[in-house]
Amino acid sequence: MTGDETRAQDLATELRAVQARLEAALAEAASLKVLLAVRTHQHDQTWQARQRLAAECDAAGAQVAALAAEREAAASRAAEAVAEADERAEAVRTVLGAVLASIGARALDRRRFQDLIARAGREAPDHGPGAARHAVLLTEARRVLGIPSQGS
Repeated sequence: MTGDETRAQDLATELRAVQARLEAALAEAASLKVLLAVRTHQHDQTWQARQRLAAECDAAGAQVAALAAEREAAASRAAEAVAEADERAEAVRTVLGAVLASIGARALDRRRFQDLIARAGREAPDHGPGAARHAVLLTEARRVLGIPSQGS
């Protein structure tokens, strides 16, 4: 074998080795492409799930805020109703006190009773829950005096 033949044989062996490395590199590149595609798909699914969960979280937050506002409004209405009921009870106590203060030895002093009720009416507030006193004072005073109610 001559030097050129040996060299040609070495080059052929080297070429086969380079081709084998190239095929291995191509196989690895294909494997990496598949892995990249899988990871990209997983990332997309995770991102979509995160977007869905963020939207659900925002909706839940809005619902919680709406429920809190509704609860606060209901508590306010309940507090107003309790305050108005307290004012009505106070008006009834005022009428009863006026009756007791107006009872003389023989009967009810109607003028004194009417004066006490008129004074209580002037002292009652015109706004807010205390304004309910006016209607109760009028209704109960008419009942005590035997005056038919306006609706009858």
